[in-house]
Amino acid sequence: MNLSDQIALVTGGGTGIGKAIAKAMLAEGAKVIIVGRKEEVLKEAQTELGSGTEIMVCDVTQEEQVNKVYADIMTNHGRVDILINNAGMAARAKSYEMSYDMWKKVVDVNLNGAFLCARGAMKIMVNQKSGRIINIGSISGQMGRPENAPYTATKFAIEGLTRAFALDGRDHGIAVSVIHPGNAATNIWKGREEVSEREGLIPLEDLGKLAITMLTMSPNVNILGSVILPITQPYLGRG
Repeated sequence: MNLSDQIALVTGGGTGIGKAIAKAMLAEGAKVIIVGRKEEVLKEAQTELGSGTEIMVCDVTQEEQVNKVYADIMTNHGRVDILINNAGMAARAKSYEMSYDMWKKVVDVNLNGAFLCARGAMKIMVNQKSGRIINIGSISGQMGRPENAPYTATKFAIEGLTRAFALDGRDHGIAVSVIHPGNAATNIWKGREEVSEREGLIPLEDLGKLAITMLTMSPNVNILGSVILPITQPYLGRG
């Protein structure tokens, strides 16, 4: 199975994991729409990804903007087959020193934004009686790091969000899944190379391969969740 002519939306699609999954889906024949807050970043990604890629500027924390993205996709394409719910952010500080404003900002992007995008896709997919949603979580949603409270809390919540949407979608032929990556080879490691060298990094193309595997299951099959990480990352055991 491939993704020929399927309409795929990728949030946070201009960089990192989102762009890598977009690239993998394009190679399988999908029509891909990438969204993000910065038009210049999206345009750079569109140039790199090539034909078959559309861009839409959207802040996923703004309900009206998310609704407009889906309305425009339906006007232009008439359906949504895939959502890669990837937009996210992190903020480093000790939990007892973090400002409430920063806490709310991370929660708004990582959880509220993920909800708004999943809800918009699900409304369309219920009418279609088909579709797949992949939420991008993190192994921090299972084993947290120090000084990472809002990111850890929201990535734990993404697991619950995935299960809730999977339950609500299963009677309508909709599969909802979550990928929990470990350290991935994105620009988040600039200035922290000693950590990435010690713990290892997942090549972004491998995240794309995993997403394609999940997206090309038989229509009645869902990989509910997957953990992907470098074999050298200290995740299992105490080291």
